[in-house]
Amino acid sequence: MKIEQIKDGFDIDVGAPMPTILSNEHHIYLIFYVSNIGPSWDGSKVYMQTENDEGIATVKFERFAQFKFGDPNDESINGHPLYKLGLQPYSIQKVTESEWIKELVKMNSVHPYHKDEQFSKYKHYIFFFHDTCFEIVAEGYSIEQSPESTMKGEIQRIGKLL
Repeated sequence: MKIEQIKDGFDIDVGAPMPTILSNEHHIYLIFYVSNIGPSWDGSKVYMQTENDEGIATVKFERFAQFKFGDPNDESINGHPLYKLGLQPYSIQKVTESEWIKELVKMNSVHPYHKDEQFSKYKHYIFFFHDTCFEIVAEGYSIEQSPESTMKGEIQRIGKLL
């Protein structure tokens, strides 16, 4: 296994990115705050985002198999099984040769029409936030350009799509 850092042109907010998941069995969206440091910020305290603040990213995943959301947080990242491979907080990473994908293949192997190659398009991604970690096995993802600039507005927009 190996961890690859992904840079998508923004930085995840290190204070309170407030990751939000909207999903049904066909689509999944991950919405979170990106770093939006104003010129007057002196670094002395963390700014807590609210649902009306601007500066969000919306990630849409293509064909997902499974996802996990929750612990560990940034203070207990060294307890994550992939930490020793270079897992970093406040970042997006891809796991190559993922054990999780191998487990999904094994689990599905009892299906009468199972073929290992059905899983060859899947990738294991990790979005590591301040208080939570989001992991997903999906065929890929895209960053959506939204007309909405606030978390509240984006949640309402995606809710209409689902």
